[in-house]
Parts: sequence; C-alpha cells; structure tokens
Amino acid sequence: MPIEELTNEEVLQRCSMCQTATRSKLATLSLGVGSTVADDLDGRVVRLPPCPKCKAEEFLIRSEVSPTSTPSTYGDLHRLLVDQLHASLAKQGRFDARLKKVPTLSDLDPTVVKAFFPDGLKLLIEPLEKLDPPP
Repeated sequence: MPIEELTNEEVLQRCSMCQTATRSKLATLSLGVGSTVADDLDGRVVRLPPCPKCKAEEFLIRSEVSPTSTPSTYGDLHRLLVDQLHASLAKQGRFDARLKKVPTLSDLDPTVVKAFFPDGLKLLIEPLEKLDPPP
C-alpha cells in the first residue's frame, strides 16, 4: 500500500493487493507497533489501517537516518514520504504511550520538496525513470 499523497491532515494510500485507494486522517494513526509487552514496541513503525475492501494491512518503517543524496527512484521518493509521515506523527505526539523513546527525523528539506514534489507531497503513478529530471 504505497503512500500516494501526504497532507497536513491525511494520507492517501493504494492497496497493493486490490488497488483500492484509501484516505486516512493523521489523527487516527500512531507510531509504535508490537506486542502487548512495552519492550517489544517499535517507534519507527507506522501501522496503516486495513484496506476496507480486502483487509490487507501495511506497516511502514521510517529510515534510520536522514537521506543525504538526491532521490533517484520511485522507492527513494516513497521513503521520503514515509519519513515525513513519521516526523509529522511524532511532532503531533501520536505514539503509543508505553514507548520510552520515539526515534525522529527532521522534516523534509524544502529544496527537496520543491524539486521533487512541486505539486505537494504526491507520488506520480508513472515510474520515476520515465520522468524528466527536475530543473
């Protein structure tokens, strides 16, 4: 279920199994997935709601470090959106209260956003390799 769009209020994801597009309010998402034992919680993980059609679930894991190079693939751009989603949820305090520490990254660099997301934090359907490079 890749993220197709991220706004200040919601995330648009597309189910990899059935292709259903679903919008979820950020206020309904949280960081920290694991068992009922607090030590097993992982603050790097965002659990997305199940697909309303086929019930598939996705767990997104934020990067370990801020990216230092220019994104060059669709996967790189998707990772940037996942990292931004994680940063937004952490700033809003949207995490399991049992977490002792929530690993965070800073927001995306505005120059990266301007160059690779000129119409907002949206991923294009076409593969990145078919696109003209940003100016």
